[in-house]
Amino acid sequence: MPATAKRATSPILLAALVVLGAGSGGCATAALSTAARDNLARSASCPADQVKVEELGDSKYRASGCQKTETYVCKAAEHAVVSCVPESSVPPLPDVPAK
Repeated sequence: MPATAKRATSPILLAALVVLGAGSGGCATAALSTAARDNLARSASCPADQVKVEELGDSKYRASGCQKTETYVCKAAEHAVVSCVPESSVPPLPDVPAK
């Protein structure tokens, strides 16, 4: 009977670990999305609840609200937002000559 109990807890433990692992990445994404929303709300004098944010990938978030849209480049480190700035303020990378 102990073997049956062991088999019954293994899938539960595995499911818990999967949920916890998946949730940790979502926390950073949520924080970055919130930072983009708050930045647009401030710059557009717009209530935050009227700002919608779309994750574009590559650390970019498009925030739209109160007839303004801005794309932000956001970075996080250890579950804290380090920066979230308008993409237009990020200088382009220099061209690298081909070798």
